Amino acid sequence: MDFAVTWPASVLAISSLTLRIVAPYFVQWLPLGPRFTPLIYTSSVLYFTTFAYELWRHQHKYRHKHREQRDSKSLSFWIVNLLCLLATVDFVYRNHVFYDGNELSFSRVGYVESSSARVVIRVPSTSTVQIEYRQDNIAQWTPGQVLSSHCGNHDNVLTFTLTSLQENASHVYRTNASHIGSFRTSQRNPKRWTLVTTSCIKPFYPYNPFGHSLRIRGLEYLSRFVTSRNVEFVLFLGDFIYIDLPHRFGWTTGDYYKAYRQVYSSPSWSSQLFALPWLHIYDDHEITNDWSGNETGLYQYAIKPYLDYQQLLIHRLWGKGQLTTRSCEATCLSLSPIRGGIDLRLLWMTDLAKLCLARHKDGISSRGWKRRMARKVIVSGVPFTRNWRGQEANDSWAGYLWERQLLLEKMWKTDGVVILSGDRHEHAATLFPSPDGTSKVIEFSTSPLSQFYQPFERQVSAN
Repeated sequence: MDFAVTWPASVLAISSLTLRIVAPYFVQWLPLGPRFTPLIYTSSVLYFTTFAYELWRHQHKYRHKHREQRDSKSLSFWIVNLLCLLATVDFVYRNHVFYDGNELSFSRVGYVESSSARVVIRVPSTSTVQIEYRQDNIAQWTPGQVLSSHCGNHDNVLTFTLTSLQENASHVYRTNASHIGSFRTSQRNPKRWTLVTTSCIKPFYPYNPFGHSLRIRGLEYLSRFVTSRNVEFVLFLGDFIYIDLPHRFGWTTGDYYKAYRQVYSSPSWSSQLFALPWLHIYDDHEITNDWSGNETGLYQYAIKPYLDYQQLLIHRLWGKGQLTTRSCEATCLSLSPIRGGIDLRLLWMTDLAKLCLARHKDGISSRGWKRRMARKVIVSGVPFTRNWRGQEANDSWAGYLWERQLLLEKMWKTDGVVILSGDRHEHAATLFPSPDGTSKVIEFSTSPLSQFYQPFERQVSAN
């Protein structure tokens, strides 16, 4: 075939180049399906239909030898482009088709105190589950709660509370549904403790066609880390699921439940991770990208699965926005919760300032918070400064700079304030010194655990 500069040759060149650039970028670096899949599918249709047309039009035009040389080169291009298309389809649809998670059975630890702990269990079918627990070095089991999953309500997720536990001791638990796990109760007044904070995970990303499609490599790194260190708990600051990436397959509560089942079905989870207390807040992708509809519409379908899997096993004070962490000398104020009880509501971008200010400015400046606790931690699902580059590069507090300044002034008057935030899509440590240089606030914004891989350094700044 003689690909001269004709309209078919131009279509083949442009569509082939687009497919080879966009598809690898989509499956490896930025899985924004609504942005990239239409371009990938359109380029594929243009390329393969034009290729077939040219093959038919020129099948008798050249001598046999020249045809072999041209056909060999064209075939190699065709195979590469087909692989790009297949990788995209595999990345988008494999989990949706083959892993609905209906047979998922697992247990994990939630909030743990010195004398009590919460455990969440998921069973694959309607059943009655009883839990037993004991101290690791004691043979006698203590009977716990008996709970039933009625007709699939709450996606067969049950939350147990274990009481009368020994302080600062290892415990084990088991159920009649074949769950076995362990945890360690906290010390009442520890002088030194360690937490892990992170956000943003997505199975099968970055894409590996030969790997398990539910693999989450960040969990494997985290498991190795906590195995070699004495970590007290994990703060997960949102985007535990990406309901809309790389493609949204539904809008119902059942679709959100499925997304949580897929994450918890990942083979990357280890017994060490399930034994750690995980405290969660949520961000936009637990609902949909850049959600700003508060508690209306889609929120009503998304919040129930979140509560069942992530929130019901957390201490009631966490839902009210304040928590004395691990009974030690530290208090956490969460910028995300603004209602009483256990319901956490999304505060996204500029809404963050005006909504958290009214609730927390008095708490931050209160004498009790200043004097009672030596360490103060502000927890936020979004950065206290700006987010990553691109569309989200604007300052998260733009339009509310006065409110942020007021919060900073309150924190400068309170020694030992640390801000922990997620969703930055890159690590950043930011120092906020007071104008007179006598006080400072530091923010550690870290993300992701397994999402938005960028193979280059993004930003370096002295402050």
